Amino acid sequence: MAQSPSDRHPHYDVTDYHINGVYPNATELKIAAVPDNRLFLGSSYPFDEDCVPEELILKAWRGERSSCQLAVYTGYAQAKLRVSCSPLRMGNEEIAATASMVRYTKAGQRITADIIGSEKECSHSAGAHRPIWYAVDVPQDAQPGTYRGTMTVSAPGCEPVVQQVTLEVLPATLPEPGDWKIHLDLWQYPYSVARWHDVEPWSDAHFAIMRPLMKRLAEAGQKCITCTLLDEAWNAQTYDWYPSMVRWVRGKDGVMRYDYSVLDKWLHFMHDEIGIREQISCYSMLPWHLSIKYYDEQSGEEAVVKAEPGKPEFEAMWAPFLRDFHRHMQEKGWAEKTCIAIDERPDRMVREAMRLVRENAPLFRIASAVDKPSELTREVYNISPVITHADSALGPLLRERKAEGKITTFYVCMQPLVPNTYTTSAPAEAEWLGIFAAANHLDGFLRWAYNAWNRNPLQSTDFGYWTTGDCFLVYPGNRSSIRFERLRDGIEEYEKINQLRARASESPEAAAIIDSMNTRLAALFTVERSSLREHAADVRSARSIIEETLTALNAQ
Repeated sequence: MAQSPSDRHPHYDVTDYHINGVYPNATELKIAAVPDNRLFLGSSYPFDEDCVPEELILKAWRGERSSCQLAVYTGYAQAKLRVSCSPLRMGNEEIAATASMVRYTKAGQRITADIIGSEKECSHSAGAHRPIWYAVDVPQDAQPGTYRGTMTVSAPGCEPVVQQVTLEVLPATLPEPGDWKIHLDLWQYPYSVARWHDVEPWSDAHFAIMRPLMKRLAEAGQKCITCTLLDEAWNAQTYDWYPSMVRWVRGKDGVMRYDYSVLDKWLHFMHDEIGIREQISCYSMLPWHLSIKYYDEQSGEEAVVKAEPGKPEFEAMWAPFLRDFHRHMQEKGWAEKTCIAIDERPDRMVREAMRLVRENAPLFRIASAVDKPSELTREVYNISPVITHADSALGPLLRERKAEGKITTFYVCMQPLVPNTYTTSAPAEAEWLGIFAAANHLDGFLRWAYNAWNRNPLQSTDFGYWTTGDCFLVYPGNRSSIRFERLRDGIEEYEKINQLRARASESPEAAAIIDSMNTRLAALFTVERSSLREHAADVRSARSIIEETLTALNAQ
């Protein structure tokens, strides 16, 4: 049975964004690679000047995903387009490739190409270039060497256009995503999935729909499971309500009891089936509204208590909960992975929460996103400052935290405007973020929303006062995005850098090669340079540095 309207936001209309029109034959087809530019409806780029067809050249490690955006031009008529691609071949060796249409969605005052689906055909209008996403997942056992193949776009009424593709597989291997080192923390919103697909939350149908979406996240190196301990920890900042996964019930005897059945379903699914197993992030002892809702058996109604740090109610409500929750997570074998997660709260509040956790749940730790590091940063197990203040967490403080086994990441959200992962951001900005983390020896990256969908993301990525696209990186129906794929590219570069650094102990010459790589990357990927809009050039430079380092190490 689907959720009732009273339990969710108003129902959306199941309509996709289309460019209206009729579809006669095309008069001409052209194709061009557009790796680093976002395509907007109405722009003539990249066909605003003569485009000479060029071979698409990709390079990848074994175990890496290599991809590129291309654009197709259809002349002045409208057309039905179809894309296909051959395998990439080297002698008897063969690697599969995929190509699919990229869909447009509204982004503020513009319409941008971002949604990567699985469609091989589309009806296409004059005046709009059709983006295509080409991707190759290189097997870990692929033979190094040069592979060649084609991608073909056809339309009735004209000759097909053929894009030549060359893939150079380099003699190095990335581990499986489950073994990647990056601490990736993209927050999940399971209720958005239930609402969009009109299924009962936590039903078999709900989990079946979430399975491929969360697998996609795990295959990007995700380490954290997002959980809620109470209703609307972020004070209703998203389109969908985010209820508590723990039901608080005050019995007629006055004793508070806790029902963990929803939380357990979610954790077994994400931890045991999806394979995200490093951290369980529980939001939050410090919700933005500082309130706890519970069911009162005596009155038969919901009740709310204000629980502000420093007031008696805070300890009265949280201390017994922490003791019971700690016991429960110990029984499940999850206690040492559990973090009480905090989002941008004042130090005085965080200190009070930390005290209660130490006293009542000693195996739990604290994870906190902060605007900028403070003295409290030394004490928090997992800290994540915004990128514009990330430099204050580097140097001796970062080395100290690493020596103590603590995690230090960084985040972007509504700030800064650049670099970011909005639907108006240049694609290279997303990849730049992962390399920034690696270049500065940070443990990873945090972003507040993997899939906090608005009313209809296939029509628009706008929501409320958020910058367009801020609320989600993927789309309903397990559709990826150019933003998410480029972010994943940056994560793969992060892993390559880690793999190369591990080889510094091979010899003094290897150590010198790695020192050179570190110095060159650190000069490019700085907080000061992050806003210069040189992200595409920086990413190309980083890829060259990584390849040169690999070549030098292998030549020893």
